[in-house]
Amino acid sequence: MGTLRQFNFSRSSTLRTLEKINENKWGQQPEGFSNTILWNAGHIFAVTEILLSKADSSYTIRQPEWTAFFAPGTSPTDWSVPPPSSKDILEALWDQKTRIREDFFGKTSQPAAESFSIGSHLMDTTSSLIQFATWHEGTHLGIIQALDKIIMIN
Repeated sequence: MGTLRQFNFSRSSTLRTLEKINENKWGQQPEGFSNTILWNAGHIFAVTEILLSKADSSYTIRQPEWTAFFAPGTSPTDWSVPPPSSKDILEALWDQKTRIREDFFGKTSQPAAESFSIGSHLMDTTSSLIQFATWHEGTHLGIIQALDKIIMIN
């Protein structure tokens, strides 16, 4: 169950960080950054949903419409309709934290329903996909923390 504990630790860190950030910072995109705090938080949620559905075909993706906003390669500069709010994203991240524990307890050693590769790195177990989601989240948490420090509000 180390995989789920590690995910829980990572998600708790993300949520603590996001809950402390002034909401006025969430939509700002400083020069040199390709996205916003809102995009990074939504991206964490959306990519984790995609990876969890690859781990277990019975896992139902929540908020599938958010993929248009937060999938890899998307950007706030391309949005033509308002994205989900920071409150909606925080609620979804909290819910996802609970669901992963409930849906994947005792399943981490199972083969993935669908394998996923990045280059030559193959992820073909439930555990490897959850571990990748955890690593991915930590990467974006670092970007969120950098954005929080660089964005000044009046």
